[in-house]
Amino acid sequence: MDALAAIAPVLIGSTLLANEEEQERRKPPAVSCGSRDIDLEALEGGFRYGEVTAVAGAPGTGKTTLVFHMIASHLIANEKGRVVLIATTNPPLARLRDVLISRLARHDHSPAFEESGYVYKKQSSVTPRTPDVMRLVSSMLERVKISRVFDFPGLAEALSELSAILEEEENRAEVENLDTSEHERRRGIADSENGDVDELPTELVSEGPETADAAQLSTPTSAAACMIVVDNIANVVGTMMTKSQVQGHALLASFMRSLRHLTKRRHICTLLLNAAVGLRLENTQYHGRADDQVSVFASVPGKPALGKHFSYLVDTSIFLAVLPRSKEDANVACGDSRQGRKYEKVCVLEVLKDRYGGREGRWDAFTIEADGNIRSVRL
Repeated sequence: MDALAAIAPVLIGSTLLANEEEQERRKPPAVSCGSRDIDLEALEGGFRYGEVTAVAGAPGTGKTTLVFHMIASHLIANEKGRVVLIATTNPPLARLRDVLISRLARHDHSPAFEESGYVYKKQSSVTPRTPDVMRLVSSMLERVKISRVFDFPGLAEALSELSAILEEEENRAEVENLDTSEHERRRGIADSENGDVDELPTELVSEGPETADAAQLSTPTSAAACMIVVDNIANVVGTMMTKSQVQGHALLASFMRSLRHLTKRRHICTLLLNAAVGLRLENTQYHGRADDQVSVFASVPGKPALGKHFSYLVDTSIFLAVLPRSKEDANVACGDSRQGRKYEKVCVLEVLKDRYGGREGRWDAFTIEADGNIRSVRL
């Protein structure tokens, strides 16, 4: 029994609870999607750090624009924040630059929620590209590291390299902290010798067992908040699944366990862009059984790619779709005379799953303005 205790020290419940509370305190504030209404109505504050969020949708549903606004919020709210963009296609970096420019212009006029990068006031669609703004945008883009991958082994390798980099940074920080502590300890001993003090400094008092347990369970955090974006995970996983479903699911589950462990331990905001399936080419009808419906809207076609198995591997699942804005628009879109007639559309963000909160089933509608900004609308 003593040998077993030496291998696996006993941890008490109060220590585990204290460590969990400490992890929550270390998390940065949630990432805004660029619209205060969507953050509050559907997301209860935004996208949380320490969780893996899958954002699925067909082309044209605002998936990339939404993620770019989250990247902008992360960079604006964290002066040293970093973004690792793992791209399976050519990322539209010009759009990211334009989003940053627009958000910076609005950020200057919205001091109430500067720490979260929120956007409230409707500004002119013409954003001044002054030298100061462009220099700031360039400095932000320097904190966006892009890794190109073409298959699933490349994706796994990119994650392994990122984990190694963060581990190296943690070790370097620990060495620096030890050097600082040693310097303070030596200075404390010198001061005590000069003052003829018999008591040892508090730095030299050994830790009790409970403190040691807390130190063992402590979760490291980087000085700079980090965000991971994978665009698009379906491109590399789908190819692997076509070769072998069983092996593909096993490799995906192993990869997601590693990703979730890294995300939670380092308090990273991880976003996985996913495709949608079950759509016609014109995205008007859904081919499938009634029990395949995932949205609360009966007229929303399709569902996230990679199947139900993938939804159990993430913490939060977001689904984006496009719907007619009003009843009249729906009549035009679904009626017999819809050909050649235009109607107004809106994008819908819906929370399909939330592992650690009560956001499941919540939704909000939005439009994307000409300048790329997101505006919540009421249906």
